[in-house]
Amino acid sequence: MKNKIVNELITAMKARVPEKQNLAGYLADTLCMGKEAVYRRLRGEVSFTLEEVALISRRLGISIDQIIGNHLSDRVTFDLNLLKSSDSMEGYYEIIHRYLQIFDYVKEDETTEVYTASNLLPFTLYSEYEYLSKFRLCRWIYQNGEIKTPNSLKDMPVEDRIVSAHKKLCESVKKCRKTHFIWDTNIFYSFVKEIKYFAGLKLITDDDVLHLKTELYQLLAMMEELSVTGEFSEGGKVCFYLSNIHFEATYSYIEKRDFQISLLRVYSINSMDSQSFHICRMQRNWIQSLKRHSILISESGEMQRMDFLQKQQAIIDSL
Repeated sequence: MKNKIVNELITAMKARVPEKQNLAGYLADTLCMGKEAVYRRLRGEVSFTLEEVALISRRLGISIDQIIGNHLSDRVTFDLNLLKSSDSMEGYYEIIHRYLQIFDYVKEDETTEVYTASNLLPFTLYSEYEYLSKFRLCRWIYQNGEIKTPNSLKDMPVEDRIVSAHKKLCESVKKCRKTHFIWDTNIFYSFVKEIKYFAGLKLITDDDVLHLKTELYQLLAMMEELSVTGEFSEGGKVCFYLSNIHFEATYSYIEKRDFQISLLRVYSINSMDSQSFHICRMQRNWIQSLKRHSILISESGEMQRMDFLQKQQAIIDSL
């Protein structure tokens, strides 16, 4: 079990080490030791001390409880990804950066598969759209009590690093080997309902609504193209399913060789996650069971696909 825990710790470190930085070099700087001493620990010849693990955990945001709990049959742990900053913008960036780290870690592996069962529009599909992503950010800030009326998305400042993270997230998702989406048949409804609500509160302007409506049409057209071709322009395979039953939350499961993680959407834009083998297996089985109650509309089910797209367009038309 000891070697398995160390290997899982190393996998977690690789997933969270800053982009374009070598793990050994990062640990050498973090732990203030020579690279050879670091390599001996990575090879398992020398054990990480408790102090070293604690420092790594704090710097990289790794849950040691979760790593240890994964190997205990009577315990399962979840990482709630609690915000480290009280500033809403900083907190939002932390969450987006966490998603980006996960997808950057798995996107190049040929064994990667992503499963998402969603009753809401997946942010990973519309993160590159300016107004749609701004509206998501607007909702987050409003929930933190930091937006006053009247407000305009057009004039809302968004840091360059957040815009960049949005675009990189969208690009990384499209590079994953295979992605499976299972949708509620009214997936656009709740998004349009929120737009109407925020417009009624004067938290977005009439001009914002028009921009959002235009981008929703663009998103729907993009989804139609993807469902016909069955792949992203970057080559990643994508499958769309329409569920015949409603489900109460958004579930995601990501796997590749020697890595798996399950995510459950909580607190509006956040997700709690677990790398527990037992939880990941349950999550995967649950999503697979939803597939059995769904209709494949990518490269198939043309009649159902057209009916779905027409219903979503009617929902957008109501804006």
